[in-house]
Amino acid sequence: MKRIQKIMATSHVDLHGDMIHPEALKDAVRQIKEKYLPYNIEHDIRRPPIGRIVSAKVTKLQDGQYALVATAELFEESDSLESLTGDGRKIPIRDQDIQTIVVEYDRTFQDKEGQELLRELSQISGKIEKPREIIKKALEPISTLLIGAGLFAVGAIATGFFSKLGADAYERLKRALIKYFRKKISSEQILDFRFSVKQYNRTFEVHVLAVNPSEQKLNELFTSRFNGVDNLLVSLPLSESDIARIVLEYDKQRLLIRYAVKRDSVPFRFVRAQEKEGNSD
Repeated sequence: MKRIQKIMATSHVDLHGDMIHPEALKDAVRQIKEKYLPYNIEHDIRRPPIGRIVSAKVTKLQDGQYALVATAELFEESDSLESLTGDGRKIPIRDQDIQTIVVEYDRTFQDKEGQELLRELSQISGKIEKPREIIKKALEPISTLLIGAGLFAVGAIATGFFSKLGADAYERLKRALIKYFRKKISSEQILDFRFSVKQYNRTFEVHVLAVNPSEQKLNELFTSRFNGVDNLLVSLPLSESDIARIVLEYDKQRLLIRYAVKRDSVPFRFVRAQEKEGNSD
């Protein structure tokens, strides 16, 4: 494992007109003191963290602006489990219950179609939680829309999600997403359904990704009511690892495990029973 220093953000106005206030940079420093921050490539949730941000500071630049300078630990293939052991800090996870849904989006939803979708989603959520924009410091961020829900027990995600929304809102959510993604064509789009899940008195996140979601793909997911998520989770040895996040992808009528992350930000691979049996020969 090696350490690097990198400017993560500045208070400059970027090419997209976004600006991070110096106080927000200081707040990020305070958060990093309390928790690890996963270090991802280009904010792409499809890829596991390549490291973790372990410390940060705000520095004044020569032009009078401010920069968030972070120190990151980068994971290497030669790292042992002992060398990856952290100092007890954990990565942040969402563990609050949600009455309906929460919505997070990036700047790719600032056009007419994106704003129309966000208005529809705000109505579905009951305006309890306003859609929240996530500022990504990337020149061309991957278009990502997150629909958050929870808190559910393993085995009750599908029924819980449907029950919380109700049949009418569930159908409206499906129609709104199909309407948007049917028209919207870009190089890459990710629809991320995030569920907060509780088991063994611990809470972790489950993300179900639909990459470049077609009408067929969305119809399949909503018709199944996400039952496949429960079926997959109950087959995993969740009690054996300190899991913080599991990322799945729905593709070709199947749910695939992209990766899992432990609470210390270290990527984790589940070993199924049949693999253990095969390795014992």
